[in-house]
Amino acid sequence: MALTQKQIYDLNNSMSAAQNVNLGDIVSYLSGSSTITGSLVPTAHITTIASGLARVGYATVSLTGSIVSTNTFDTVTTGSDAGSIRILAWQPENSTTGSGVKPAATGFTKVSFVAHGSMS
Repeated sequence: MALTQKQIYDLNNSMSAAQNVNLGDIVSYLSGSSTITGSLVPTAHITTIASGLARVGYATVSLTGSIVSTNTFDTVTTGSDAGSIRILAWQPENSTTGSGVKPAATGFTKVSFVAHGSMS
């Protein structure tokens, strides 16, 4: 079965519209959730961020700056306060072998974070 000219026209327009929409916006709209993003350079092993969300469902963090030996990776958890997240900075426990980890104390790397949750 061949498509009509109108069906082809409608399909082309829907594809163009889909290309102009951010997938995160669609998910947020459909699920009633919100997304907060940001970046910062931590000032301590644990940095708590008030996201502005009423409840955080999950969050991600990634290093975006030049990685230094005193802060080689970071993790993120939801905070103890509603709507907050906690970014934890880590460094190798043994700088020679790179084995084990311990909380980073100085020389932090810039991180970017994304928190997903609800505004109510």
